Amino acid sequence: MYIKYWNLVSSPFLNVDNPQYLYPSEQLIEGIARLYYLIDQERIAGMLTGGYGVGKTFLLSCLIKRTEKRKLPLIRVDAVPHGALPLARLILAELGIATPTPVTTLADALMALQQHVMSNARGLERHILLIDEAHYLADDEGLYLLHFLCNLRLHTSQGDKPLFTLILAGIPDLAKAVQSYESLYRRIQLAWNLSPLTEAQTTEYIQHHMRESGGDIWSFSIEALHAIHRYSGGVPRSINNLCDTALMLGYAARVSAITPEIIDQAARDTGLLPTRDTASPASEPSPLIPTPKSPL
Repeated sequence: MYIKYWNLVSSPFLNVDNPQYLYPSEQLIEGIARLYYLIDQERIAGMLTGGYGVGKTFLLSCLIKRTEKRKLPLIRVDAVPHGALPLARLILAELGIATPTPVTTLADALMALQQHVMSNARGLERHILLIDEAHYLADDEGLYLLHFLCNLRLHTSQGDKPLFTLILAGIPDLAKAVQSYESLYRRIQLAWNLSPLTEAQTTEYIQHHMRESGGDIWSFSIEALHAIHRYSGGVPRSINNLCDTALMLGYAARVSAITPEIIDQAARDTGLLPTRDTASPASEPSPLIPTPKSPL
């Protein structure tokens, strides 16, 4: 819709994992290095936390590519509320473990898993077990299951190794829950919290996306860039939503650059700024978007 108007070759702010638009912030690069360390050095467990929209999904996609490159078996799952038993069943299925009767309790699932590992410890491969949304396992059963998985071992000519390198990802509540469960917390060998972008990084992020899509990096004024960081808090997903909406509004208004007023309106449209109470007796504000110079 607005691509031609802003002289772009593609939409710069879609919320998709496109390597072309990767902005290599310090937080992202360090997070990737830490995850690679866990799988390359055959560690037992690690934890990645961060708020919604900060980039955890991109880091996990990098991790998946790393496991594919190294030809390591991978089990990837999104946890669900009270999902300890479904997760244990999934692991049994992924490892090809058949049980004589249906598994109806977590205890039965863990006993079947333990028996299989004890009987086949020399013939199994180390697996990368990636659990996203792991905060949904933050109850006694879920945390015990994670602790149990960390204890499973393979017997190799180089000595015992973990059956799983366990990667937990979730919101910061996950870290609080794990810290309260000491037997699991002591097995987490590396934890990393992915923080939002700083104001300077937010500006670089936006201009990087504009440049990669063929546009002018100054399509957003300095004041508009400051406003974007203020509303988004440096969260990439919110930055994308704001910028995409602002480019559409700027196109509709036929402006030459995105202004702070347009960002104010974009923040309202995307829910980052509450809409004004129409019942308020205060006088109506002046229009945030300039009147179009020509009909659309």
